[in-house]
Amino acid sequence: MHPRSRFPVARSAAVAALALAVLGIGVPAAHGTDNAPAPGGPPPAPFTVTLSSNTPTTDYGHRAVDLSGTVARADGTPLAGAPVKLLKSVMYTTWNPWGDPIDPVERETLALGTVRTDAEGRFSLADVPADRWQDEPSTFLFPRHEVEFQASYDPGDPDDNEIFFADTTVAAEPVTSTISYKVNKTKVRAGDTLVVTGKVSWPAGHGPVAGTRVLLRTYYESAYNAKTTTDARGNFTVRAKIRDYDNAFVVFSAPKDYYIAGASKHLPVKNVTP
Repeated sequence: MHPRSRFPVARSAAVAALALAVLGIGVPAAHGTDNAPAPGGPPPAPFTVTLSSNTPTTDYGHRAVDLSGTVARADGTPLAGAPVKLLKSVMYTTWNPWGDPIDPVERETLALGTVRTDAEGRFSLADVPADRWQDEPSTFLFPRHEVEFQASYDPGDPDDNEIFFADTTVAAEPVTSTISYKVNKTKVRAGDTLVVTGKVSWPAGHGPVAGTRVLLRTYYESAYNAKTTTDARGNFTVRAKIRDYDNAFVVFSAPKDYYIAGASKHLPVKNVTP
């Protein structure tokens, strides 16, 4: 049976639930840094927040940034002593071959703490890693190589639910990696086992290749259908049992280091199941 027709109701319900969740957790009263009212529109926001980074890009050997920003009243008067919460989000592309109306970005988010503005309404936080912080590999597979930083100021009225925020994004320039492969057959039928062997590599001096995830996709709707990890030399073997509807064969790597780009290859495999 074709899996696309097997779960359409469940997947559509999940998409609808996600949309409702987004509506439920949103903060409609929150404000960004654009404080100019539209003609005939509501008055300007009572506060504005700005945020910037000392550099627009980072790379493998230079991953830290210095953040700075301001908080001011609507008339431009600096707000002294304002608590500003900072956070960062390491961003990934959402797997969405269906084109569903969902957020195209998945995030690993970490709170960086709270800083206070000085007498001129300025705040800063130095030497912030524009990087992941977990030791284990991400649950997300498709890094965007972008890190977003956000600053938010809550005036403190528990009844108005107003939060004022700003954000800035840093591009993380990754090291290029490669993946090579061999397949045990180029024509497969339902019940066959497709075996892909190969090697993942990247330039020396950029961390060990051992333990890098390698994933095999055999169907276009699946992020992957089989997975393995590389040995100390980057070699791998991954296997997948073929189904009658498998129709897209791709092998790709997902390095743990956000500053190592994954690599992928479309496999010259055709499903000839009658």
